[in-house]
Amino acid sequence: MKRLIIIVEGQTEEEFVNQVLAPYFRTKDILSVVPIKIATSNTSKGGFVNYQHLKNDVLKRIRETDVVISTFVDYFRIPTSIPDYLTCQSKSNVDERITCLERAIATDINFPNFLPYIQKHEFEALLFSSSVGFENLYDGDIISETTSVIAEYQNPEDINSRPEFSPSKRLISIMGSYEKVFEGNMIALEVGINTMLEKCPRFNNWVEKLIVEVKNN
Repeated sequence: MKRLIIIVEGQTEEEFVNQVLAPYFRTKDILSVVPIKIATSNTSKGGFVNYQHLKNDVLKRIRETDVVISTFVDYFRIPTSIPDYLTCQSKSNVDERITCLERAIATDINFPNFLPYIQKHEFEALLFSSSVGFENLYDGDIISETTSVIAEYQNPEDINSRPEFSPSKRLISIMGSYEKVFEGNMIALEVGINTMLEKCPRFNNWVEKLIVEVKNN
């Protein structure tokens, strides 16, 4: 069975892979799941600010024996240096734009064991899969406001009507402050991976594809 490497945007996504995704994959008998933060320089890691950084990290590892490589990066503020960026941005809706960008990345890197994934719109959308994540950790107005957002969107991945209403910006507005790495992953653990998979179809489709790719090839 192949190993799974997931190139991630930063520490929040790294912790999410370690604490939420990797344990789920282990239930599917996928035992080696390693997140790697994008290297932005020789001394700094994290942040998807330039496509070439991501490409370099993939190409360093793609020829390793028995490995599948994917990505876990946000569509929100995605770098314009991605191949075919302008063409993809001309598509009529967000899902088509993201799919176009994923295909452009896959074509550019051009290895069959590479499956790029872009999160719609950002990691925090997953946290709105259930009010349980907030009810177990917060009280009062926070629960009321997060529950209202959840009720408004059948699919949490659609939360992003404009930049100031992106999932993370909503959390900052509701909570007053939001510590992305610590609080984001605490909420994610309370929500649970199965609820996220049930409520977020693009995310679920990616996870299912990885299971098939790692186990059957």
